[in-house]
Amino acid sequence: MNCQHIGNAIVCGTRRRQRCKCGRPAGLLCDWKVDGKRSGTCDAPICDGCTTSPAPNKDLCPTHAAELEARSAAR
Repeated sequence: MNCQHIGNAIVCGTRRRQRCKCGRPAGLLCDWKVDGKRSGTCDAPICDGCTTSPAPNKDLCPTHAAELEARSAAR
């Protein structure tokens, strides 16, 4: 079981903290729309340094940020 000290509390859980592909802790998930997924989005874990925000409260992983840029350039 994974336990963390947060202030004066100890929080335990079975899930390990997600990490971005760069290795840093990920506090965000990719919001790119994906058909066939239950959540409807990519949900790749991304850190603050690797995210691209094309709109308020929207975050994209580097893969989908590059795809958005390619689609925008093609227009």
